Amino acid sequence: MEKAQINRLVQSFQQELDRVASIKTKSWWENYLKQVIPFRGVGIPVIRELLSDWREKNQLEQLGKDQELEIALSFFEESYSEDKLTAILYLQDYLLHQFDGKTLFPYFEQLYHRELIFDWNVCDWFCVRVLGPGILAQGKSWAETLAAWKDAPYLWQARSSLVPFVKVVRDRSYYPLIRIISETLIQREERFAKTAVGWILRDISKYDKTTVIDFLEYQLNFFTIETVRNATQNLGPQVQKNWVEKLKSMSK
Repeated sequence: MEKAQINRLVQSFQQELDRVASIKTKSWWENYLKQVIPFRGVGIPVIRELLSDWREKNQLEQLGKDQELEIALSFFEESYSEDKLTAILYLQDYLLHQFDGKTLFPYFEQLYHRELIFDWNVCDWFCVRVLGPGILAQGKSWAETLAAWKDAPYLWQARSSLVPFVKVVRDRSYYPLIRIISETLIQREERFAKTAVGWILRDISKYDKTTVIDFLEYQLNFFTIETVRNATQNLGPQVQKNWVEKLKSMSK
């Protein structure tokens, strides 16, 4: 499909988004994300419903999966958060199950290389709606490809090496790989590299507190108070307080 045709399709969906957009929702999200990305003012359930109707109306399922993938990924090139979320929902609902990781990862890596994902909200939705389900569907090969992103210079690609594993925290067979990734990210200076570790440890602690405590014991000097609090959220107030105090004492 020619780029001009794709652009016309994208623009037609953008018109649908603008038709239902809320100024109040737009303002709330832009303030919450500290103006790092513009919003139209449309929630995910509405985007999903509009996407289903639009896809059916334009008979996009008849194009074939490769052309649909091209259309879906083109939404990442747009400026607004909802457009990028449209791409994520398109992948999650209609395309992810039709491709293997070997096909998809070169496209995904380009999203980061081109810096089309540049805020935590889009990054984390991509992780939990596309990359995480990919681990569930395709297993260790998908997970190991993600793990290699931990050394990426670009923060959001590095964060995406770990956040998708929230989908498999019940499966202890992934813990060695999670630990390797976490050891790299917690030692980075960027806040959102460290908070990815806090998030994954918080979720692991629902099933295996010992793994979390062990990681804290060995890596505590790289934590911030924020990430310690996140990691120990499910361990009880007193345990959380003890770890925060221990970190504070190390910095004196």
